[in-house]
Amino acid sequence: MSALIMPRIGLVTDSDLNRYVLQAVLAEGSYELAGSFDTASLGQYLETNKSTPDIDAWLVDIEDNQIQQSLDLLLGQSDLPLLVNDDIPPVQEAKDHQVWQRRLLEKLEVLVIRPAEAIASSPPVDSSVNKVWVLVASMGGPDAVKRFLTTLPQALPIAMVYGQHIETNFDGLLTSAVTGHDYPMQLASGEQQLVNGNILVVPVDHQLRFLSRGRVVETRKAWSGSYQPVLDQVIADLARIYRQNLGVIVFSGMCNDGEIGCRVAKACGGTVWAQTPNSCLSPDMPSAAISTGCVSKQGTPEQLAEALAEQFSL
Repeated sequence: MSALIMPRIGLVTDSDLNRYVLQAVLAEGSYELAGSFDTASLGQYLETNKSTPDIDAWLVDIEDNQIQQSLDLLLGQSDLPLLVNDDIPPVQEAKDHQVWQRRLLEKLEVLVIRPAEAIASSPPVDSSVNKVWVLVASMGGPDAVKRFLTTLPQALPIAMVYGQHIETNFDGLLTSAVTGHDYPMQLASGEQQLVNGNILVVPVDHQLRFLSRGRVVETRKAWSGSYQPVLDQVIADLARIYRQNLGVIVFSGMCNDGEIGCRVAKACGGTVWAQTPNSCLSPDMPSAAISTGCVSKQGTPEQLAEALAEQFSL
């Protein structure tokens, strides 16, 4: 069995206070700080070090209105794993700060600890799955996604991943609730494969690892966050693998989960669409996605299905 290594982390932040806090957390988790950058010095470093030989993964902490520049730099010039930090609670709020710290270390563990040879070499994505579309939603999502899928023509050459905020043990019911369409839907379990014409449902209780060649592995790690599954993580993981071959559709839902994922998908060259907020039961999620400036198309679920079908009829 391959030995696991603790990655060397490249930290990107424009806040001196956050830099100090994040460096302390990395030290607590026994991670090596390989470099600390602000937005300006990051660009200089990447220009000089095309292969980033001294860094195994990036941790990014930038204000929302400034983050796109850093994501564009990293995802345009580096293939390394990347994690965007959540807001840091004040140290004085000890309980919230401890929860944030634990979740950050858990995310680093599941996202960037890899076998040594996997860091050095990663096989190409299986050419049999050329296009992946991830459908994400929360409140009002099952009805919206059902309307989308029943309008979608049969046998489009795409694989789909469906991430839905839902209570534990109810995720398995999505396959029976979202019916009336031509796309087989299955809850991810164990190790599976993305397949054209099929929909893989993201489980609520365990995180997924999306690997090259369309492989998907269910881990033993629980999702960390206010909502499960964490849609930002699902989108970002798929974007780093499929890049310009990934599409994202943000449907009806509460909260802003998916907002950071949309930024990562766009920076990777992917396509981001959203349901029009006035057609949603809850407009928060699509509104948050639209606010990023990354959404290139809006519409009702039926209109989005028709637009996707048109891409394969040209």
